[in-house]
Amino acid sequence: MSGGIAYVLDMNRDFEGKVNQEMVELSGIEDPTEIAFVRGLIEDHHHYTGSELAARILLDFTRALPRFVKVLPTDYKRVMQEEAVKAAEAKKAEYPLPILPGNPVRTLHEESKKREHQHEAREKKKDDLMDIEESVGDAKAEKKRSALVLDKTRGFMKYQRRAEKYRNAKTRTRDWQELSQRLNEDELKYQTARCMDCGVPFCQSDTGCPISNIIPKWNELVFQNQWKDALNRLLMTNNFPEFTGRVCPAP
Repeated sequence: MSGGIAYVLDMNRDFEGKVNQEMVELSGIEDPTEIAFVRGLIEDHHHYTGSELAARILLDFTRALPRFVKVLPTDYKRVMQEEAVKAAEAKKAEYPLPILPGNPVRTLHEESKKREHQHEAREKKKDDLMDIEESVGDAKAEKKRSALVLDKTRGFMKYQRRAEKYRNAKTRTRDWQELSQRLNEDELKYQTARCMDCGVPFCQSDTGCPISNIIPKWNELVFQNQWKDALNRLLMTNNFPEFTGRVCPAP
């Protein structure tokens, strides 16, 4: 269940006859955001329980998706619709009217905004000073704060791709080290921040990752410095991520 909503895997196509449809409404899952949410639930279930059924579903999620049934109680649906109407009305009521040039109200509005920005700047300065004091001798907390600076919502459009650069040929012929210079942790954060919330990620479709790696979840874990969990995510679909990482630039 999820907030009054259930998602049922109807393997035998007989679930409809077992439900009292006077109390609930049955439907498929078509909204891209909802599809991504359901897949995320299955990924988390497999990650924490090692479920074999969840692994088989993730391996061929596109074919399994039509067999999922969304169970929505009629009363809960009515409440959701009422809340949506209230939210729309509240948003409409909050819409600011345009201020005409030269209007005294505009001057007052701008002064008010200026005072508000100055107050926010002072508060931010205080917070920064407190953060600096708290960060003394605490490297982990500092790393965690630095991760929050990046905007992952529009990362693909804001940050340029970070690619490994080839080492100078004269240098690398003298040793047995890598051909390229590995990215540091800050560069990796920028790179993983470029993976946005796509709803239904192209990298997980039939024409995406050929071995069904769960790229968005993996990128999110790397972004949060959860390296062990990130490795476990790759091992869910790939026994040798260190090998395929030589071919595919993602891992």
